[in-house]
Amino acid sequence: MLLPKSFSQALRAIRFRCQREKIRRLFRREVGFEGDFENPKTHWEKVQYRKLYGNHEFYGRLADKILVRDYVKERVGEEILVPLLAVHDRLDETVLDGLPQGFVIKVSNASGWNTFVRDKTRMDRPRTIRYFNRKVKRNFSRNCGEVHYDYSKPKILIETLLLAEDGELPWDLNFYCYNSPKGFDYCTHATSADRVFEGHFHRNGNLIEGNLSPRMVETHLRTENFSRMVEIARELSRGIDFVRVDLYNVCGKTFFGEMTFTTSAGFKVYDNPALNDLRDRMWELDRHNPMLYRDPAGVRAGR
Repeated sequence: MLLPKSFSQALRAIRFRCQREKIRRLFRREVGFEGDFENPKTHWEKVQYRKLYGNHEFYGRLADKILVRDYVKERVGEEILVPLLAVHDRLDETVLDGLPQGFVIKVSNASGWNTFVRDKTRMDRPRTIRYFNRKVKRNFSRNCGEVHYDYSKPKILIETLLLAEDGELPWDLNFYCYNSPKGFDYCTHATSADRVFEGHFHRNGNLIEGNLSPRMVETHLRTENFSRMVEIARELSRGIDFVRVDLYNVCGKTFFGEMTFTTSAGFKVYDNPALNDLRDRMWELDRHNPMLYRDPAGVRAGR
């Protein structure tokens, strides 16, 4: 039975108010002050604005680890895509039997719900199967209000395991990409796979904050393909006021990781004031771009 239009609109308005109150409460608790989500100034307030008024269908397609592959292929070519081994609605023993020794299991429309398997003969199969079959049924948006993750059907995807020359997992290279009337700009965050070492860098390569040695910087940010990685990040972010593009450098070859539109759900404030200030200044909110944002008044009214 179809609901009357006025009732459906009222229901959407109520849901929005509930979402806004939840986000406001979380922001106060995690960040420590009352955020202004209607006229945001800080990076973290802008993330909340996006969570409330963003074009979630657009973000959801590019945040989905399966659907984004077509976007990447069209923009920069499929050679940077990590080889996909399988896609399933559920995980079972038969699926695992058909996989190589090493692989990565992920949930398509979530962040952090993944497992890296180096040797499947040593993995806890029942636990892994239970974990992913449970996660694929959950809405990732439940915790922090990132509703764009709900705009696609969750799947379990399995990718080839990427390993660096030393046999370890590759470092994450996060490109914080900004597009404004002044053009494209970016800064970089490099993180070791075990999250022990990290560094935040200006686009000129100067370290803002971190614990990386000069050798680590040379190894991971002075590579021959680094300029190519910047161009990939520029092309994938084209037309988007802010998005984080994650890439990997594996033995001189670039691979795509994911695109993130609500980094840390907008709740992680850095200890370094200079880094917070940089994030605040670089993102010029393109709030009148219908590809990125909806009309706030219409959203509040449930339209």
